[in-house]
Amino acid sequence: MSAAREGEGSPSNTIPVVLITKDEARGRRTEDRDLYSSGQLFPIEINTEIGVKKADRIFHVISKLGHGTYGTVWLVEDTKPPANAPSRWKAIKMHRRGTADTDLRVSKEFKRAGISPEKALTEYQVAIPYEQFPIKGGPGGKTTYTCSVLPLLGPRVDSRQVLRLSNEALCSRDLDRNDHASLFACRQIALALRKLHNMGIAHGDFRPANILYYLPHLEKLSRDEIMQVYGQPEAVEVEDPEPFREPDHLVFPARCDVYALKEILARKNLDMGLVVGQAGLLQVPRATVIDMGSAWHHSWEPRRSLIPVHYKAPECIIRRHGHMSVESDLWALGCSMVKICLGHAAFPDSRKSVDRCPETDVLAEMEYFLGPIPVPCRNAWKERDGKEQTVFPSNPAHVGFLRYSALKKWRKRHKKAKSPLRLAVMQSELPKEKADMFLDLVQGIFRWFPDQRMSLEEILGHPFLQVSDASSE
Repeated sequence: MSAAREGEGSPSNTIPVVLITKDEARGRRTEDRDLYSSGQLFPIEINTEIGVKKADRIFHVISKLGHGTYGTVWLVEDTKPPANAPSRWKAIKMHRRGTADTDLRVSKEFKRAGISPEKALTEYQVAIPYEQFPIKGGPGGKTTYTCSVLPLLGPRVDSRQVLRLSNEALCSRDLDRNDHASLFACRQIALALRKLHNMGIAHGDFRPANILYYLPHLEKLSRDEIMQVYGQPEAVEVEDPEPFREPDHLVFPARCDVYALKEILARKNLDMGLVVGQAGLLQVPRATVIDMGSAWHHSWEPRRSLIPVHYKAPECIIRRHGHMSVESDLWALGCSMVKICLGHAAFPDSRKSVDRCPETDVLAEMEYFLGPIPVPCRNAWKERDGKEQTVFPSNPAHVGFLRYSALKKWRKRHKKAKSPLRLAVMQSELPKEKADMFLDLVQGIFRWFPDQRMSLEEILGHPFLQVSDASSE
């Protein structure tokens, strides 16, 4: 199937792009320019059209939604939506060159099981492509890239806006806030992961950045309204861009303004899923898993885990080429729950690290909560580190702790808490009873050895996740 890239849209359809200076852009992230100059990424610009001319499948690029290891994602308008994907607003993922195979293989697993993209979205809480098409780029149009057309989703599952609005819905009915919105979100992501695992698929990069809320009624929004929700695109200019390889601008990811969406839908007498049911039971939008670029099926060859270190299971850190598994997904699930409930990482690294190694920092944080690294793991870590960089305490009673002296000082200051994570849970907004339950849950998930972690069924059956209204299951 041949693909074509069209020129600029008509002036009446032009989306204004706000150019900001490098000083104003400091601290904000875009994809690396080198990915374009090296031919890894196809350059996309706001107000251009991409698609397949012969099939009359043309998409107008409106804004950028994000970027990651495997490509960039763009908000587009489908000029002629098909019957099986009627919404005019969609997302297109422009894959890095040669990285679309895994997404395609996952799609084939769903197709083999008789699950359409629409059914995957509504029943399995997974976003898989409606369609894929190639596009030619680079000097002379000799390089082939792959585009995946996906449903347009809302903000990340750890969005404070969504959680705040959900809690406001509870308070407006004078209901007990024991059914905190974050609990429902945690149950939602556990359900989504169970559906993936039941298909024999491990996600491999399971974290809030790859779990978005499905928001109803987006297809009913006009272009002006969709721009109110996602805002005007902001970008920095690329100095002396290389023709055919580099874009004129690097665009910053748009943010979905849930408050703006709520106001727009209210004017249309529609809700966005943030409702309280007849019995006073909280319902929030459905969490949906995206980005299957790191996924692994049990019938495939093992794959190395590329998830960021803050969500990486200890076996994937300690063994440099640790393979992903169902159990490493469970660890990432626990880390994601902490991020949703507390707003920060379960096991952060330290900018004041002596050895400037985030993996050492994260392992040390794990020890605060889990206790000393077991002997098999310690030996594997020392072997990996060349037996020189990591120095374990000489006292046999303390062997295993990467930072025993720091741990001892910390425990003197916080006598009632056994770890920073425990202290953070105790000081969180969770009700005392729920905080105790949450600690019990994560203690069952965060275990050094994969076979000792709670199963998904045990996690879903835990008292912490027994929130009101589980009708969406």
